[in-house]
Amino acid sequence: METKTYRVKGMHCASCASIIEKMFKKTDGVHSAEVNYATETTKISFDPTKTSPESLSKNIEKLGYSLHIPTADDMHMSASEHAEHLGLNQSKQEKLVEIRQMRNKVLSALPLASFSIIFMVWDVLIKYNVAPEMNTGIEKAFYYLLPLAATYMLFIVGKPYLLGFYRFLRYGKANMDTLIGIGTLSAYIYSLVITIFDVLKIAQIPLW
Repeated sequence: METKTYRVKGMHCASCASIIEKMFKKTDGVHSAEVNYATETTKISFDPTKTSPESLSKNIEKLGYSLHIPTADDMHMSASEHAEHLGLNQSKQEKLVEIRQMRNKVLSALPLASFSIIFMVWDVLIKYNVAPEMNTGIEKAFYYLLPLAATYMLFIVGKPYLLGFYRFLRYGKANMDTLIGIGTLSAYIYSLVITIFDVLKIAQIPLW
């Protein structure tokens, strides 16, 4: 029996840790498994004749997670040293890349969020006679651009949450991403349907 600690990639909430832990414990050859969301690591006791870290990683890859299995080069060790000390290797570079990607998505979303807020606040102020009426051209531009902004926000910025919903439908495993994906997708579809009905009504096109 071997006991090793590995870094887990792809976790976003405590539910992720619970899902991974249950998957490992159901795997033949695994004696015990503990997944820590706070440190993004897992401690596994397993029988190397029945399973391996690579096999365990493949079992959770379909759910969007994976184990980081350090090589000798990663840890700046010789092959013999690595064989004696195959353990936790916290890759700062990989974490920085992930954070950078998330930051870029947030920065791309800020102008669209500001654009939406300005339109909604302006619309409210008009009702209280605080702001002047919108020009017809500006109002139409806002009206048609907002669905496009929402589409970008959901399918580009919110892609991880949609993937969480997809994995729930396919594998029956839910985490916080799943809940956010269901909520945002439902709101998007509802808003899109309402917008389409309004457009058809304005254009005086019969619905059926």
